[in-house]
Amino acid sequence: MMKEEYDVVVIGSGFGGAITACRLAQAGNSVCILEKGRRWVKTEFPRSTGEVANHAFWDEKDKEEGRGFIEYLPFKNMDVIQGVGVGGGSLHYFNVHIQPPELIFDQARWPKAISKESLKPYYDVAKDMLAANKLTPPEGREVPKRTSAFIEAVAATSEQAEEIDICVHFSEEAKSPGGQEQGPCDYCGNCLLGCHVNAKNTLDLNYIPLAEKHGAEVYPLHQVVNILPHDGGYNVEFMELPEDPVSGTSVAGVVKGKKVVVSGGTLGSNQLLLECRDRTKSLPNLSDRLGKHFSGNGDFLFAGTHYKDKEIDAGRGPSITAGVGYTKGDSQHIYIEDLGFPDPFMWYLNGILPTTGRLWNVVDQAKNYLLRSLGLTSNFEAERIFNGGYMTKFLPYLGMGTDAADGKIYLDWRGRLKLDWKHKKSRAMFDDMIGHLKDISKKSGGHFINSPLWDWPSRKLLTAHPLGGCVMSDKKEDGVVNEWGEVWGYPGLYVADGSIVPSAISVNPTATISALSERVAFHMIHGREMEENDPDTPKNR
Repeated sequence: MMKEEYDVVVIGSGFGGAITACRLAQAGNSVCILEKGRRWVKTEFPRSTGEVANHAFWDEKDKEEGRGFIEYLPFKNMDVIQGVGVGGGSLHYFNVHIQPPELIFDQARWPKAISKESLKPYYDVAKDMLAANKLTPPEGREVPKRTSAFIEAVAATSEQAEEIDICVHFSEEAKSPGGQEQGPCDYCGNCLLGCHVNAKNTLDLNYIPLAEKHGAEVYPLHQVVNILPHDGGYNVEFMELPEDPVSGTSVAGVVKGKKVVVSGGTLGSNQLLLECRDRTKSLPNLSDRLGKHFSGNGDFLFAGTHYKDKEIDAGRGPSITAGVGYTKGDSQHIYIEDLGFPDPFMWYLNGILPTTGRLWNVVDQAKNYLLRSLGLTSNFEAERIFNGGYMTKFLPYLGMGTDAADGKIYLDWRGRLKLDWKHKKSRAMFDDMIGHLKDISKKSGGHFINSPLWDWPSRKLLTAHPLGGCVMSDKKEDGVVNEWGEVWGYPGLYVADGSIVPSAISVNPTATISALSERVAFHMIHGREMEENDPDTPKNR
């Protein structure tokens, strides 16, 4: 049963919330984690096209089928994917755990004390907990065709791709840092849809159970609606959502935290703090910088290379395995990775994308089947019915880069969340990215297919890596939180997630969000920076 007061109330259980909750609980604090979504177990993740349609997505308006773990939010010029559930975005993310180049931290927007060097101890401890490692094919399996095709395609441009660290378990069955049973990756390719063998090192296998081991309490289906200063701490007001949204009703509640960590994800944290400042007026002195410097991390999805005679089979293996970087000047960085789609998506796309080859195969084998059934000589080849699908020979990419981070998150007059993002100041970077993708396609013998979202006249993007809005700064007038994640003007109120990142990361941001969250927690506990080989380095077991 939830107590009336805790040392720390953590809002959200993604990378920011899970990490801070774990470290604070290990340090002896009483910790309460409030999570809007539900708790998932490996056997519940959707696999068929029907299950994906009915159970993968979170939609508060859909009471019958809206309790999934992926939330898709469309806005005018950019759509956003984010996670909902115990474990947050780790439930659906593509496992990548890599660090950005030093030039990212050289930008003036970053607090002076934060550099790649100062973050190294935090990067290291997070990497160890999440067991990030390069692809090692499990027994009986080889390197996925998609991985080999990507490395070969990049090599055709005289560049060299690298295999990257991913948080996936490849060896024999073992226990995670949180004590959960893990099986080896089975190459199903369904990382986006949750891992059914616990090979994916999601937060509910490490940080969260370790936090619970040290006394932290996790409350799923608790949606925070307000934060109110009270008696030297903060009252956190929430709605407890019913397990059965059709027949149940939400119940209002409140819990006090001597300290509060807001970790609702970039959009969630911005929305909550905007509501506290502009609607409930409970935190009226929040910075006027709140909601500004939003970045989509330069994410560029759905582009790829189509080959005439090369089988890619993009649905096999971990969703991302390799990448290549491009630097221009002292401020632009672009990173391109191979990308796999889950099986239900591959079957669906192969079904709706017409090709003359597949149509001919079906007609030809229907004829052969009829002749064979009549006892006439004919060579019926059932396997050819499945050949000729467009996606079978398509190599998808994920591009990321240093966009201008000039977007704005705000509430409209009805209190609805809005995102204002324009491509103008980021256009040159995206043009360069597309140029690299075209070069890879052409020199590897394929045909470049641009993202249908970006094609004129829409110029729209989809990001799975929203950043900013509650950015860190050295001065109150320049950001929402200080370099340690503490909100300017509100002692004891912290933010720890992607929203505090003041610029694009240009690579998958999970490692950096994890490092920054480790840093926030360490300073909350010790009041100082963690050093290399620090005796107070937190334990991961």
